[in-house]
Amino acid sequence: VQSRTMSRSVCACLLAVLVMAMEVSAFNTFVVPFGRVSGKTVFHRNVRSTSFKVQKFGLERTQPLFMSAPVEEVDVEAVEIPIDSLYTCPVCQSAIELSDEECGNCGAKFEKLPTSGAVDLVKKEKVQETASESSSSSCSLLNSIQDNLGNNPLLTAGLGSLGVNLPGRPIRQELFRTPQVANAYERGWRASFASAGFPGIEKEFDLVQDYFQDKRGKTILDLSCGSGLMVRRLARSNAYDKVIALDFSESMLEEVSRRKREENCPDFDIIRGDVQAMPFKNDALDAIHSGAALHCWPSVEKGLSEVHRTLKPGGRFFATTFLWGIPDEVINLSKSLGINPVDRAYRFFSVPELEGLMYDAGFDEYSVERRSRCAIIRCRKQPAPEDQAE
Repeated sequence: VQSRTMSRSVCACLLAVLVMAMEVSAFNTFVVPFGRVSGKTVFHRNVRSTSFKVQKFGLERTQPLFMSAPVEEVDVEAVEIPIDSLYTCPVCQSAIELSDEECGNCGAKFEKLPTSGAVDLVKKEKVQETASESSSSSCSLLNSIQDNLGNNPLLTAGLGSLGVNLPGRPIRQELFRTPQVANAYERGWRASFASAGFPGIEKEFDLVQDYFQDKRGKTILDLSCGSGLMVRRLARSNAYDKVIALDFSESMLEEVSRRKREENCPDFDIIRGDVQAMPFKNDALDAIHSGAALHCWPSVEKGLSEVHRTLKPGGRFFATTFLWGIPDEVINLSKSLGINPVDRAYRFFSVPELEGLMYDAGFDEYSVERRSRCAIIRCRKQPAPEDQAE
């Protein structure tokens, strides 16, 4: 018994000495991982005590590391390490993972579309509320009406055909959100573009592979992917490290998911996004394809600016779209005279207009090839200075 008592006393003394040593030795400086703050992993360090103070969303608290009484606390030093992700929150643009359910910075929720499983990264626009109770009630009602209308593409497309376009929802966009068009897209709709000079999906895939030759093993986005005609081919090629499908249409994304599953296609990310505010960080993508889509974008200017922003230096953009069926000279003269078509469903282009749009978006290396009433566009973002030197 006496031996056991002595052993316990010795152990207690050793433990006390160890704790004291930890408080006066190198253990005074330690790093403790705490978690996710503002979409980043944050490490907190306290250089004077065995307790540490953490800050999250403006709140502070002290946590003891040992049973000993804490000594004087000092300010917390935080070292932030960004998440290694392509994606950003559509509300605050903080870095996010595609698996996140909400933004760690602003709290925005990221829902998965029920039928396709695509992550919805479209910013939800709301009517701005004021301080008054009546104004707040009116704004809530307007937001509810806007949400209900926006979630019914058949209604918004129908209104568009009558010349009634909701803000940010032109008919050329809303038409492709309808299940009818999504269902018909690979059942003759897209193939009919051949009559306008479009190369056909297999030939376009060959052209894309040729133009993106130096982007093998990197990240590629199929922008306004439609039913997934191109993105499935890109994924099956096994030529790229990461393949992403993005479209605004829930119905099209449902087709993408269904056909991917039925064809046992290699995995790729499927997201709902807005071409005018793409949920990617700057200089995130190596290559972007957008087939037969520019004429459907609500704002081609904003969309191309986003393409340029999200491409890495030296990144490439390949696109096809419709040209006017009349000579460019007539188109340009009409614009000079202020004569524009009224309320057309799509926006068609002339070759000089497309060249001007690419230049205005920031591309200094671009070409627009005319094939009947189809334009084949190739652009390259200016490489970084060190790459140019090579």
